[in-house]
Amino acid sequence: MVPDGLLRDLAARSPGELAALLDARPDAVRPGTTTTAELAEALLSRAGLSRALDELSRPELDALERAVVLGTPDGPAGPLLAAPPWDRLHRLALVHRDGNALRLVPGVAEALGRYPAGLGRPHRVLAARAARLRGGEPAAPASPASPAEIVRWPAPVREVLERFRSRPVGLLPDALRRPDPEAAAAARPVDWLLARGVLLPVDSRHVELPREFGLALRGGDPWARSPQDPPLPPGTRVPDRLRDNAAAAAVEQVLRRLAALRAELRERPLTTLRAGGIGVRELRRLRTALALEHPELVRLLGLAELAGLVELDPDTSAWRPAPAPFEDAERPEQWLHVVSSWWAADVVPSAVGLPLADGTVVGVLTRGTHSPEAPPVRRALLRAHADLAEAAPGGHAPEDVLALARWQRPRLARPLDRWGPGMLAEAAELGLVGADALSPAGRAVAAGRAEEAARAVAGWLPAPARTVLLQGDLTATATGYLAPPVARALGELADAEGHGPAARHRFTERSLHRALDAGWDPESILAWLAEHSRGPVPQALAYLVEEAGRDHGRVRITPADWVLTGEQDLLEALARSPRLAGHRLRRPAPGVLVVTGDEPGPGRRRAGPARGGSLEQLVAAVRATGTEPAVETVRPAPPPSAGDAGPDLLPQAPAPRHPGPSAEEVEDLLARLTGADDVPPPPDRTDPAGEH
Repeated sequence: MVPDGLLRDLAARSPGELAALLDARPDAVRPGTTTTAELAEALLSRAGLSRALDELSRPELDALERAVVLGTPDGPAGPLLAAPPWDRLHRLALVHRDGNALRLVPGVAEALGRYPAGLGRPHRVLAARAARLRGGEPAAPASPASPAEIVRWPAPVREVLERFRSRPVGLLPDALRRPDPEAAAAARPVDWLLARGVLLPVDSRHVELPREFGLALRGGDPWARSPQDPPLPPGTRVPDRLRDNAAAAAVEQVLRRLAALRAELRERPLTTLRAGGIGVRELRRLRTALALEHPELVRLLGLAELAGLVELDPDTSAWRPAPAPFEDAERPEQWLHVVSSWWAADVVPSAVGLPLADGTVVGVLTRGTHSPEAPPVRRALLRAHADLAEAAPGGHAPEDVLALARWQRPRLARPLDRWGPGMLAEAAELGLVGADALSPAGRAVAAGRAEEAARAVAGWLPAPARTVLLQGDLTATATGYLAPPVARALGELADAEGHGPAARHRFTERSLHRALDAGWDPESILAWLAEHSRGPVPQALAYLVEEAGRDHGRVRITPADWVLTGEQDLLEALARSPRLAGHRLRRPAPGVLVVTGDEPGPGRRRAGPARGGSLEQLVAAVRATGTEPAVETVRPAPPPSAGDAGPDLLPQAPAPRHPGPSAEEVEDLLARLTGADDVPPPPDRTDPAGEH
């Protein structure tokens, strides 16, 4: 039930204050809300309260926990709400004014959890539970111990209590036994505590220290030693040019590695184990092909997964590149897609290798890398980095960033400790951090200005190259990023060698015949080489192209069954080739050979037309004669050009788990609540993933 004091508090807020409330609590913006009472019900939802508590800093959370355990502070509400931390707690509608008193909103205690500040439940609650478990009357409440009294207890008893300083529940076999009231404290300190109600059973194997004794054990105020000021160590000097160069190099490297990964998986998909995940041999093969260390490889695979650049084929249980031509988009668009996906995705690429509760570790491309807490942890880390950069410009070690993030978001301390170091490494690989300093792109992402971040990246990256260095050893070297149409054409004409910053391709007879099959001819190949070469086309390469053109097409393979056309003597040699044994051959005309499929054996049904593996056999048989065949198959439509960058070139980015309302929805709700047509628009804080 919504208290009347909360309704009066909300009704007394100005339109500007309501706009600030909805900006801080976007989960309360619901389409059907028309009254203050309905707004209050939305604000009191358990999920909404939990997300609001996750946004509290250390002093704000301490004040709320102290109010739950010890009661709200005495005194008039006005002065309290005018100063931190109560001003923000009131702005978030976690407390409200009730006349001249300050009250907690209903549900805050439950949202904080069973053990606020690591303290147990009240003695009366635990005593009643222990009585039900033991089948007797509740024990009389023990007198709360004072710190001075606990100091006078025997040393063995104090040693047992020290184990409950940070957590109120402990393991005790046979916790429901009847303790001996005459037990000696030195010999049996646990029984001594059980007999006096200092420890109470909560089930057959666990005991809990009541809240009153926990407060006494920790001096009566567990929050007194909490740091009230944020940890802001001085930053190390990092020149802007060094920071931006490091970030730009990271952006170029991650985009190049993602393209190389997709190219490798296009040739050899990554097979999975029956139990899930990727085997050691597959990872070793991929690590060798991409020339990466193991940590770099697993982060790259996780990044490709969360960005939708690779996907699991359900038919073959193998990871393949997504069909969207990611490489044809402009590089700033590629980077923005990857960063927006990283910002919103539940996948933590760097979680691979972390221990699990069952004693195993997180595997590559498994569900163990998924967590709903990943997006808020990323936001907490980048916000801490941005605040450090504002207070002390320069570079900041990961430990300093984590310390400030824990202070700003204490309820995320555990996931920050688990994933924070790896996520900071991911941020550096994405160019959000350079030389331990937040880059301009990282600052824009932290502030929710995605387009500004993409413009900063575009300013770092050089213009794509459109020429290559052709050499007499039949290689082409590109010293930099090639424009997508040039790279695509070069990939058709030559075979890639390595995946370094300077792309290297080698022209071979096989690669040129592949290009001729795709529709090129010797004249167009030579014209393309002359246009995109930094110097004259080497004579050896020109001779190789002309020779491939003369030899190509002496035998043509056309799908019908398979129809081979060409010179009569070559076809006769093919007909006698043992490689075609088992196939039915027909010669309907001179210079034509038809292969209709496997010859059926006794008791076997005839196979269908020659396809797939039979084509490979035909090509191998023709090549055995010293001739490269022309395979006439259906050619795919040409991919879009680089200038057509858009949603068709990029996979679908993951949707945010908690999408924020649009500015129009917030303005409509404010108008309904205030009855005014002209209300102040809420501040725009939409992050790169569309989450508020």
